[in-house]
Amino acid sequence: MAADSGIELPDGFSSASEYAAEVKRVYLQYAFLAQMHITDFLVQPHWESLDVEWREYFMSDGFDVSQLIPMATHGVVDEASPSSLREFVDKMFRLQFPRQQIRSSSNGGGGGEGRASREQVLKYFVDGMSEKKREEVVDLAELVGQVSRDSGSELVVDVGAGQGYLSRVVAYGRADAPRVLAVDFSDVQKRGAEVHQKRTLKRLYGKRAIAEGYRGPGDLETRLVHRVLRVDLESAGELAAAAQAEAKGGPWMLCGLHACGDLSSSVLRAFAESDAAAVAVVPCCYNHITEGRGVAGFPLSAEMGGIHFGINALKTACQATVRWESREQDTMAGFQRNYFRALLHYLMVAAGQL
Repeated sequence: MAADSGIELPDGFSSASEYAAEVKRVYLQYAFLAQMHITDFLVQPHWESLDVEWREYFMSDGFDVSQLIPMATHGVVDEASPSSLREFVDKMFRLQFPRQQIRSSSNGGGGGEGRASREQVLKYFVDGMSEKKREEVVDLAELVGQVSRDSGSELVVDVGAGQGYLSRVVAYGRADAPRVLAVDFSDVQKRGAEVHQKRTLKRLYGKRAIAEGYRGPGDLETRLVHRVLRVDLESAGELAAAAQAEAKGGPWMLCGLHACGDLSSSVLRAFAESDAAAVAVVPCCYNHITEGRGVAGFPLSAEMGGIHFGINALKTACQATVRWESREQDTMAGFQRNYFRALLHYLMVAAGQL
């Protein structure tokens, strides 16, 4: 259900605070699992820390390591497994945010009048990108456009804009597109983005684009502005000031694609401490999030006070289990390599080399 904050919560929770409290309680109960390091498995008492019933099940003839894939991806647990293991998996999946795919222009959903078609986007805006990056940019651009319209935002601030792929699709992808302020700490990235922008504008003003029915905003040259600005946990005020100046008193929102480590935390802090109307951010590289007292990427909320993840838990958070399933052969090979790494570590410790 949707909380007062607008966040779509899992079933059974009526507020973000209630949800956060349960996440904290469950994490503290099972933190020892997330904090394990696979390479240390044979030299640390990780195995002994597991429930006896789990150990017996994992050692039984009825269990195969491949069963970990559907267990981690979909919460599918064999009926012969211990009830305590099924309870653990159920808790993990019960706390997941709803993951229904938003129907956007890239997957057959609506987008309203005046938007560029997916073919136009791929033709004019995202040349030179990998297929994976294209999908991410097109889908997030559609979402950002939707959120900007819902929130009334006239300006979108793209944080960590890099070469400006997302910025260009947001700024030029619809006739009613918001203006975009593309922010990156690197002047090299800014200059590269401006080169791409000039090429894109040349295509959009070309006879071919007009003949093919491209319909974008009328003031293409002024819709996208690039700026060098270092965004970190201590510069939320500078980011907000830059956005407010560019918005000229109008409503604005924040977005970011692959906002690495503390950059995601910085975007969220800027949103919380400013008059931004909305935020849409796709984090990555959780292992680069800083922890501790003072200015740190985690925790941002007092609700999570008292939790320290550590590097092993943060690296675990980077795992995308859906990829385990789609690449099962590679996944099983990865499991095997981890076993041999752990075995090598054990032998080196036993030989007194570590």
